[in-house]
Order: sequence, then C-alpha cells, then structure tokens
Amino acid sequence: MPTIQPIQLERASDTIKRLLATASPETSLPSNMIRSMAQSPNALEGYVQFSRALAGGRLIALAVAQANLCEYSLAYHTALARKLGLTDDHILASREGHAADTKVDAALQFAKDLVAENGDCTPAELQRAGFTDREIVEIVALVSLNIFENYFNMVAKTDIDLPKVGLKLKVA
Repeated sequence: MPTIQPIQLERASDTIKRLLATASPETSLPSNMIRSMAQSPNALEGYVQFSRALAGGRLIALAVAQANLCEYSLAYHTALARKLGLTDDHILASREGHAADTKVDAALQFAKDLVAENGDCTPAELQRAGFTDREIVEIVALVSLNIFENYFNMVAKTDIDLPKVGLKLKVA
C-alpha cells in the first residue's frame, strides 16, 4: 500500500493538471509515480525539468534501478526501453551494468559503481572510453536523477502500474 497517495486527477488544481500534462506527454494518463510526486508541485516540477534536460539515459536508469533494487523504476524503465525497441537481452545486460558497446559499457559500469559507493567510480575509465567532461557530468546527473526517482518510489511505496519485471537478474 502506498505511503504517499497519488493525487486524484479530478481534484487536482489547474497548476497540477498543467504539470501532469507536461510530465506525461507520451501518455494520456500520468503514472502512479508522477501522480504521487504531484503531492509536491515543486518536487514534480523539478523532476520534470531535470528529466527533460537529460532526455535519454534509459540504460543508465535500468542500471541504477537495479543497483537500488527499485521495483517501480525497473518496471517503468523496462517498459520505456521496450517501447524504444530494446530487446530483453539488452535490457537485462543494462540492468547488470553491461553492454556490447565498450563506451556504453563504461557508462553503465560507472553508474553502477557510483550507486554502490564502492570507490571504483573514477572518470578515468569513462575518459579512456572516449567520454568528454561534459558527457561525464551528464552521466553523474542522470545517476542522480534516477537515484531521486528510485528513493521516491521506495519511500512512497508507489503501486506498480506497469508489468512487473522482478528484481532477480538470473534464475538460480
């Protein structure tokens, strides 16, 4: 059961309705996460602006959600990745922090290590893989955005309104 309730659309103010429309332009109805986050118009506006500024980064979102064991974000980003045409194998690899492309692999491993706070997250690997300082800053920003999303969903206990994907990566 959610600890932070999604707002009721029919009772939402005009300001919140505008925010909800900009937060979910690809769907007619905002997700449970967005509706719950709308309890704070300021938080929702910040999330929407940060997300828009960093459009993309689905693979990093999957790696961060897996590292944080956030079921809602895993379901959400898996659904978005499938819409973009990613295969289940690519999605699973991203959740594990790996990719066939060496540059993408370096970014995913960096994101995973940054979340784990194991001290292995050095920009040197990213630089060797060909990332610029600007791109490294954006990777850190994407990780931060997704940590906020994960923590919000874990605290709110957001009801999953997408197909569940489970936290386990492989069958034992």
